[in-house]
Amino acid sequence: MSNHPSATEAIVRNHLQAFLEQQGIAAILSDYDDDARFHSEVRAYRGKQEIGSFFEDFIASLPAGATKRFSLRTLRVDGDLAYITWNVGSEIPLGTDTFVVRNGKIVSQTFAMHRESTP
Repeated sequence: MSNHPSATEAIVRNHLQAFLEQQGIAAILSDYDDDARFHSEVRAYRGKQEIGSFFEDFIASLPAGATKRFSLRTLRVDGDLAYITWNVGSEIPLGTDTFVVRNGKIVSQTFAMHRESTP
């Protein structure tokens, strides 16, 4: 096993960095294939425009300062598949994403998170 991150890991880490550094929707979407699919509990998003609308809503829904409290718990890579788990303090104790990366672009992603309900 080499110490160099795989292409899959590099793309996923770049995606996370764009999100955490609040580089904007265009930077987040730059890692996606034009025809990428993004699957959440609510619906499937097709293509960069729909995925961009997911991220706009998702970012707007996050607790204040969430990106500063984001913690990557797990990052596992198996060929063109990457699996991550993460949390944002106690407000979002568990989030998970699975990415499929081909030719340097995310072609498919699944997303789920558990948010603590506020009393």
